[in-house]
Amino acid sequence: MNKNMNNKMFISVFLMGMLLGLPEFVLASDNGQEQSSAWRMETQGWSIQDHMTAAKDKEGEVQSLQSRVQHLENRIAHFEKKPHFDPKGIHRNSMKLIASTLKGNSELLNERIAWHNRQSDQANLTK
Repeated sequence: MNKNMNNKMFISVFLMGMLLGLPEFVLASDNGQEQSSAWRMETQGWSIQDHMTAAKDKEGEVQSLQSRVQHLENRIAHFEKKPHFDPKGIHRNSMKLIASTLKGNSELLNERIAWHNRQSDQANLTK
């Protein structure tokens, strides 16, 4: 009985850690538009080189996020093939949530990369 209680405690602590570890901006999705406009205000007056550098940096972040998503999807597939490792699906569902969050972050970064590229192209045309 004590071992069962320890397992429940571990799962509870694990889930709380997962929930508290999620970035705040993911949980507050209605602030996304405000964050985006504030971010654009910060980048006004950047040079062509600044935009190109920012786009390259974001591309590296996107690749990192995509590799993390791929790793999580492999782990999810492992748990789906061997459900006895996760009988209630807690780990699998947690990983699905994290993977979808990372995919959303990746899409946001891709939008910012495209924006930086458009800004540098426009600056090149007005040169």
